[in-house]
Amino acid sequence: MSTIGRLAKKHGLSRSTLLYYERIGLFCPSEYTKGEYRHYNAKDDARLARICELRKAGLSLKDIGRILEEGSGSHMTRVLEDRLSELNEEINGLKEQQVLVAGLLAHEKLPADNELMDKKTWAVLLKTAGFSEEDMRNWHMRFERSAPEKHDRFLRHLRIPEPDISAIRAMAAAPHAIFTINRETGRFMEVFFKLYEGLKREGPGSLAMTRRAYEMCTGLPDKPAVLELGCGTGGATMDLARIMEGTIVATDVYQPFLDTLMQRAEDLGVSDRVTALPRDMGDLDFEPAGFDLIWCEGAAYIMGVDKALAYWKQFLKPGGCMVISDAVWLTDNAPDEVNAFWKEAYPTMRTARDNEEAAEKLGYVSLGHFIIDDACWKDFYDDVEQRMNEVESAYGHDPDGRAIIDSTRLEIDLYRRYPGMFGYCMHVLKIEGS
Repeated sequence: MSTIGRLAKKHGLSRSTLLYYERIGLFCPSEYTKGEYRHYNAKDDARLARICELRKAGLSLKDIGRILEEGSGSHMTRVLEDRLSELNEEINGLKEQQVLVAGLLAHEKLPADNELMDKKTWAVLLKTAGFSEEDMRNWHMRFERSAPEKHDRFLRHLRIPEPDISAIRAMAAAPHAIFTINRETGRFMEVFFKLYEGLKREGPGSLAMTRRAYEMCTGLPDKPAVLELGCGTGGATMDLARIMEGTIVATDVYQPFLDTLMQRAEDLGVSDRVTALPRDMGDLDFEPAGFDLIWCEGAAYIMGVDKALAYWKQFLKPGGCMVISDAVWLTDNAPDEVNAFWKEAYPTMRTARDNEEAAEKLGYVSLGHFIIDDACWKDFYDDVEQRMNEVESAYGHDPDGRAIIDSTRLEIDLYRRYPGMFGYCMHVLKIEGS
């Protein structure tokens, strides 16, 4: 018999991954001993080995579950054929990389064998080989999504510092819509992640606001299964864990945020109910209809609210609830400089009622909405302002760092000079039961 820690280590998995597999019914221990300790036998070991094998083939957890239930047959054949088609697409992407590498090998400025390649040299080589900024972003995105471990090793070979590697990989794994935040340089999000590390919360909010939204949800079980998207370092995650007794699967694309979140969960004593997973909110592999509640504070705009609500809906159980917060207009008569700022920063921002109408067209029922208290904005902006002051000496001379710092300060200034023009709205939605 094996313990959860030993079995996880044997198969190169984390303890939280096995707990998540258990929660979705994919992999459960054969025996619970006194004190709720999990014990796994040889049959469990073999099942987990099979799961790992299928995951290495790139299959989703949903498809793996069905294969294990049904065994070999038509479903497995269909799944593998679909995966083969995906691999063919990935191969086409690798062929593009092959063309790039061949071009670089023929380039006269390629370093000699005894010279070390670094990030700056690599960027110069790409540019001289004809790669635009967008080509570079796409190259990293394909590399990360087709071979994340090799991408990681490659970045380490360039002697890039660990925090920079995390930021580059997060940028590459993020939903493509995230690049609309700034189209001028692929480094923008890389720097953005680093500048926003260390905040208490990545957006305006509080325990009181989270509690108010949660209490507006109707029909939830006593211990709901919650999926949180764009969790950051876990400000809302910890509040949810305090409010209710259910389980939370918290996702983000930036691993350092998730590491901080799990440390906070340990400190709060709720790590047994919280699982942190690196996931692209626009490309999820969870079981359909697997969650009672989906929660997203301040991140739905990355995909676009309408697209996010349409895509995430499939993961809600019948009668499940969706809670999102989003920046909204509070007036139709904002000053020109406020309009100009948000036209650049969030061109699709609209009113709370516009968001509700869009959700209703997608099949949601609105359970209500409210504007987040001014105190939340004050606390958030004070924290952000302090962070910008701390990082200015390190990033103020970097074009992307300068752009982020200046834009952030302008946003704070506009909020203080023109109160009541824009705010954050918590939307509480529900889909009809079966």
